[in-house]
Amino acid sequence: MVVVEGRLVDRRLKDYYLVTGERRPAGEIHHMVVRLLIETAGFTIQDVEVDLVSVPRDECAEVGNSLDVIKGEKIAKGFSNRMKSLLGGIKGCTHLVTLLIAMGPAALQGIFSRRAQKSMDMQTLIADQARIKFFMKTLLNTCYVWRDDGPAMKRLREFIDNLQKKSGDR
Repeated sequence: MVVVEGRLVDRRLKDYYLVTGERRPAGEIHHMVVRLLIETAGFTIQDVEVDLVSVPRDECAEVGNSLDVIKGEKIAKGFSNRMKSLLGGIKGCTHLVTLLIAMGPAALQGIFSRRAQKSMDMQTLIADQARIKFFMKTLLNTCYVWRDDGPAMKRLREFIDNLQKKSGDR
């Protein structure tokens, strides 16, 4: 299990008006924290905690529990669209949804970084084709660095190919 925390802070540097015409002083308008407890083997969200430190309206605090519906969801391809479907529009808060969507890829990177703290048994890894396929699919085209035709993906493919060739030589 790993805990991933995301934070959104929105500060206005000058006095401002809400769409209803209400004048508000400069300062923090949104300060929201989302914590996800993620099961690392399957990237499944086990628990979610929302802390609405500051919001512009009292009604905004009513969406604090809206993220409970994501318990059991996996962080995988389609995560962003799934979150929009579950929480978008009147079902939730656009700021929380945006924060949650940003947390998806960061959570995966954090999980991979945590796994990288331990020595990996390469023989076990290359013997597990399903794991390699899942790992590659999880990275592929997730950002500029891991684009299909980029040098990082090329190096990763070469690394895996070399491991598999060495394994076949034994």
